[in-house]
Amino acid sequence: MLMADLKSLSKLPEVKSAVLCNACGSLLESMGELEGESVAAVIGFLTGAMARAGDHVGLGTLRRIAWTGQAQACLVVVQGDTVTTAFVAPPTALSAVEKVFDAS
Repeated sequence: MLMADLKSLSKLPEVKSAVLCNACGSLLESMGELEGESVAAVIGFLTGAMARAGDHVGLGTLRRIAWTGQAQACLVVVQGDTVTTAFVAPPTALSAVEKVFDAS
Protein backbone atom coordinates (compact mmCIF):
# COMPACT_ATOMS: atom_id res chain seq x y z
CA MET A 1 0.00 0.00 0.00
CA LEU A 2 1.28 3.42 -0.86
CA MET A 3 1.10 5.72 2.14
CA ALA A 4 -0.94 8.17 0.12
CA ASP A 5 -3.55 5.57 -0.83
CA LEU A 6 -6.53 6.43 1.39
CA LYS A 7 -8.75 3.87 -0.32
CA SER A 8 -6.48 1.06 0.85
CA LEU A 9 -6.17 2.64 4.28
CA SER A 10 -9.95 2.92 4.60
CA LYS A 11 -10.24 -0.87 4.26
CA LEU A 12 -8.59 -1.31 7.65
CA PRO A 13 -11.42 -1.51 10.21
CA GLU A 14 -9.25 0.16 12.85
CA VAL A 15 -8.86 3.31 10.74
CA LYS A 16 -11.90 5.47 11.43
CA SER A 17 -10.82 8.47 9.36
CA ALA A 18 -7.77 9.68 7.47
CA VAL A 19 -6.41 12.80 5.83
CA LEU A 20 -3.85 13.21 3.08
CA CYS A 21 -2.19 16.61 2.84
CA ASN A 22 1.02 18.22 1.74
CA ALA A 23 3.70 19.48 4.12
CA CYS A 24 2.22 22.98 3.99
CA GLY A 25 -1.12 21.68 5.31
CA SER A 26 -3.16 21.84 2.10
CA LEU A 27 -5.80 19.13 1.93
CA LEU A 28 -5.36 16.62 -0.88
CA GLU A 29 -7.93 14.00 0.16
CA SER A 30 -9.86 12.85 3.22
CA MET A 31 -12.13 10.04 4.33
CA GLY A 32 -14.30 9.51 7.37
CA GLU A 33 -16.20 11.85 9.63
CA LEU A 34 -13.83 14.74 10.23
CA GLU A 35 -13.18 18.21 8.89
CA GLY A 36 -10.38 17.39 6.45
CA GLU A 37 -9.24 20.95 5.78
CA SER A 38 -8.91 21.76 9.49
CA VAL A 39 -7.04 18.54 10.21
CA ALA A 40 -4.71 19.12 7.24
CA ALA A 41 -3.87 22.63 8.43
CA VAL A 42 -3.10 21.45 11.97
CA ILE A 43 -1.06 18.49 10.75
CA GLY A 44 0.91 20.72 8.36
CA PHE A 45 1.82 23.00 11.27
CA LEU A 46 2.54 20.05 13.59
CA THR A 47 4.85 18.23 11.18
CA GLY A 48 6.79 21.43 10.47
CA ALA A 49 7.26 22.12 14.19
CA MET A 50 8.20 18.52 14.97
CA ALA A 51 10.65 18.40 12.03
CA ARG A 52 12.39 21.52 13.33
CA ALA A 53 12.47 20.12 16.88
CA GLY A 54 13.90 16.85 15.59
CA ASP A 55 16.60 18.72 13.69
CA HIS A 56 17.60 20.59 16.86
CA VAL A 57 18.07 17.37 18.83
CA GLY A 58 19.68 15.41 16.00
CA LEU A 59 16.88 12.99 15.11
CA GLY A 60 17.18 13.57 11.38
CA THR A 61 14.32 13.62 8.89
CA LEU A 62 10.83 13.30 10.38
CA ARG A 63 9.17 10.06 9.31
CA ARG A 64 6.38 9.37 11.77
CA ILE A 65 4.49 10.75 14.75
CA ALA A 66 2.21 8.52 16.83
CA TRP A 67 0.19 9.42 19.89
CA THR A 68 -2.66 7.86 21.77
CA GLY A 69 -5.61 9.19 23.69
CA GLN A 70 -8.12 7.33 25.77
CA ALA A 71 -10.57 6.66 22.93
CA GLN A 72 -8.39 6.71 19.83
CA ALA A 73 -4.87 7.12 18.49
CA CYS A 74 -3.40 9.16 15.67
CA LEU A 75 -0.63 8.15 13.29
CA VAL A 76 1.07 10.76 11.10
CA VAL A 77 3.35 9.41 8.37
CA VAL A 78 5.56 11.76 6.34
CA GLN A 79 6.86 10.76 2.93
CA GLY A 80 8.54 13.64 1.13
CA ASP A 81 5.97 16.42 0.73
CA THR A 82 3.04 14.10 1.46
CA VAL A 83 1.62 13.57 4.93
CA THR A 84 -0.90 10.84 5.74
CA THR A 85 -2.80 11.04 9.02
CA ALA A 86 -4.86 8.09 10.26
CA PHE A 87 -7.17 8.14 13.27
CA VAL A 88 -7.29 4.69 14.82
CA ALA A 89 -9.75 3.15 17.29
CA PRO A 90 -9.26 1.47 19.61
CA PRO A 91 -5.88 3.03 20.43
CA THR A 92 -4.41 -0.40 21.08
CA ALA A 93 -4.69 -1.05 17.32
CA LEU A 94 -2.11 1.64 16.52
CA SER A 95 0.77 -0.83 16.20
CA ALA A 96 -1.20 -2.93 13.70
CA VAL A 97 -1.75 0.13 11.48
CA GLU A 98 1.93 1.08 11.81
CA LYS A 99 2.87 -2.40 10.58
CA VAL A 100 0.77 -1.85 7.45
CA PHE A 101 2.74 1.31 6.71
CA ASP A 102 6.02 -0.50 7.45
CA ALA A 103 5.13 -3.23 4.97
CA SER A 104 4.43 -0.77 2.16
